[in-house]
Amino acid sequence: MHTLIVSAKAREKRLAVVENGRLEQLHIFQPSHLSRVGFTYYGVITKVEKGMNACFVNIGLEQNGYLHRDQIPGHGGRPIGEVVHQGQKIIVQVIKDETDTKGPRLSAIIEWPGEWLVYLPEGGYTALSKKVAQQEKRQRLADWASQHKRGEEGLIVRTAAFEVPEERLLSEWNELRKQHKQLLKKASAAKAPALLMEKPLLKEEAFARMQALKTGELICDSSEFLSELRADWRYQEEQWPASFHSAAEDIFSANGLEGQAEKALKRIVWLPSGGFLVIEKTEAMTVMDVNTGKFTGKSSQAQTVLLTNKEAAREAARQLRLRDISGIIIIDFIDMFSDKDRREIERLMKSEAKKDPKSMTVREFTSLGLMQITRKKTKSSLLETLTVPCAVCRGNGRVKSAETMAFELERKLLEYARDEHEAILLEVTADVKAVFAGEQNEYHQQLERLLHKRILYRLINGPVPVGNIIRAGTADELSNQ
Repeated sequence: MHTLIVSAKAREKRLAVVENGRLEQLHIFQPSHLSRVGFTYYGVITKVEKGMNACFVNIGLEQNGYLHRDQIPGHGGRPIGEVVHQGQKIIVQVIKDETDTKGPRLSAIIEWPGEWLVYLPEGGYTALSKKVAQQEKRQRLADWASQHKRGEEGLIVRTAAFEVPEERLLSEWNELRKQHKQLLKKASAAKAPALLMEKPLLKEEAFARMQALKTGELICDSSEFLSELRADWRYQEEQWPASFHSAAEDIFSANGLEGQAEKALKRIVWLPSGGFLVIEKTEAMTVMDVNTGKFTGKSSQAQTVLLTNKEAAREAARQLRLRDISGIIIIDFIDMFSDKDRREIERLMKSEAKKDPKSMTVREFTSLGLMQITRKKTKSSLLETLTVPCAVCRGNGRVKSAETMAFELERKLLEYARDEHEAILLEVTADVKAVFAGEQNEYHQQLERLLHKRILYRLINGPVPVGNIIRAGTADELSNQ
């Protein structure tokens, strides 16, 4: 049984994928960690680099975006200098977020994802999901796509499309065409550089999970978000019945997820048998070490090792999804006694990789007995989103950021909406108060109106961000504390 838990009423948006009560994925959207993947811009080419066969595009951000020749429609293999020129205006889409040293990676081959199709207005090709092997089905959809294509249009046919009537596929295709026409109209009236389309990340992530999981239920704490969801042409009530969480208690706490989310930041993850994983993030890669811990087993040592490694493989794959760890991952399993056992763990990891929403490649064990995995990166990991390097330990450990503490405090305060008290006293550090209250006390005033209470502060100094609710009471008595 799959459940999507959506927390959308506070500034920090959260989406949890829960399977039989267990947290499997956690997606967090903070204003300062906004991913622009999928955003569409009207940009200006500022520089053409012939040696790199690429160009740089000003899309209005601090750093110019990088656009390779192969990501430009109709290039025909020609050098970049013959395809585009400096000063040219171009519509582009972000395919990888910027970093501290590099601007965002761009594509001028615009993609419009739907439930069954991905429409590429200038893609020039048709691709069918490789997961469907039956040649008759593949040929039928290939012929159908060829029949309805216009000009240089491209189309990617998803796996789910093979079981959908052609008239429904065409209806979705026409809807995506309509959206692209509206984008072109907006670009014609815009002055570059300009943002043309901001992808609603929380809603799109919710639809992506619904499409991948097929059926389940959705619970959300925002009636406004539920209205947007139901108004979307992709939403199917019969597959994903949605309900509104109206209780004062935070939706994650009410569903037993807050503690599970906290554990996703810890180094050690315990396994059901008593073994454990140690997860360490380095500059170049993430390393996982498997230990038998308290597990001794009831059979041979070889069997004990294999059982622990099986548990570790399943949990390691879950932690990659949950923490959104990407890049190079090395897993140091407990040394196994036979090649047969090693092959079994490899097959298990490859099977678990199929559950991952991101592209994940599992390689064979190295001569040192290490398993190598690569996982595609599209946004910051959970650790990078929720924490900052600790000033106390000079970067050797991490603490929750002022922004994260402020948002946690905001969620706790929302639980007091039905409380009878006149005022609430908070104990905060200056950095947490700045985020919590907002510029010119904007969010402070919004919360006071929403809660019908005065919010008072007790400022403290400390080496780490702090945000706590001290007590509720009358404004007079709390003002003197």
